[in-house]
Amino acid sequence: MEKDISGCKFTFTAPPYSDPFSDNQEWETEPTYFDILNDEGYQPITYKSFRDLDEEIEFPHVQFLNTYSSRWAFKGMPILQSYGGFIGLCVGVEFVGDLPINETLFNNNTFLKEVYRTYELTKLQSFNSGLVSDPFDLTQYRWPSYLGPLNSQWVEHGGVDWLYFETQPLVNGSDTLCWQTAISDKHILSFNFSIRRSGLNAGNAFRMNQRTSLDNYICFIKRIMDSLVLELPPELSARRMEIHSVPSAASKSLFGCSTQQIEDAKYVMQMWSGRGYRDAKRDKNESHRATFEEVSTFIDKRIQPRPLENSYSLGEKIEIISRVPSNITNKPLIGPKIT
Repeated sequence: MEKDISGCKFTFTAPPYSDPFSDNQEWETEPTYFDILNDEGYQPITYKSFRDLDEEIEFPHVQFLNTYSSRWAFKGMPILQSYGGFIGLCVGVEFVGDLPINETLFNNNTFLKEVYRTYELTKLQSFNSGLVSDPFDLTQYRWPSYLGPLNSQWVEHGGVDWLYFETQPLVNGSDTLCWQTAISDKHILSFNFSIRRSGLNAGNAFRMNQRTSLDNYICFIKRIMDSLVLELPPELSARRMEIHSVPSAASKSLFGCSTQQIEDAKYVMQMWSGRGYRDAKRDKNESHRATFEEVSTFIDKRIQPRPLENSYSLGEKIEIISRVPSNITNKPLIGPKIT
């Protein structure tokens, strides 16, 4: 694959798409050249409504331009399990339209804030309605659907610094792995991988991790990223070097999830761990959830750093001051926790 984004050129190798369960005919049909200064093709990112979980609301200050998309099916054992899920890849450009004056995305600190804002809107503001055992409880609970950012790190690849991080679903969504780098003062290039696994007797995120390892999926992603070559045009490469000549602008600070997020995630994942799963050793009328200790052990391991090849030493984790407007920021509503 070869792409030219207003002089920013990149190439990578990937297999032809394999998508047997979708009638989407538009995989890999994106053009080769894009003018990122042209508004045509951009779409605002969206976030989910807190009141109506099915409603998507546009956030006009960050626009997204899709430059490549594909999906690859995974196959398991032919008789027992012929389908093992899929990996999706969306390569896109984000335009930050409301960047404060005199700030640039080539400054790593500014870049980190903007990446986190998009993440906060699209992942941390994604909730589910939770589980209610009391039929007379009419509260509209809102439980987090994802835990992250996880395993954040800076990685040097082909002379370019990339920010890498992951997301863990808590109910039944996709695992996501993201690679992002600034390609102009206001544009970010993103490689967003989504992993959707399939397994027998594993209808929720916790049981899926017990049934199907991520290793083969991550190996597939690594081969794509190892083939990636990105080259900025001379003027933008010089601009980046100019900004990074100030040591603070080239810092490798990181973000992560909070202690409260981890605590909430353990509860949510444990409560959902019986969905689509049956333990043959238990009576059908019993609870088929995992124990809190099992889930806690899994998440404690999941939040540990796992440095990638050519990653920088893990920098200081900082608390990002949110740029999401306060009137659209929502917090989980979990209520009394069931023990």
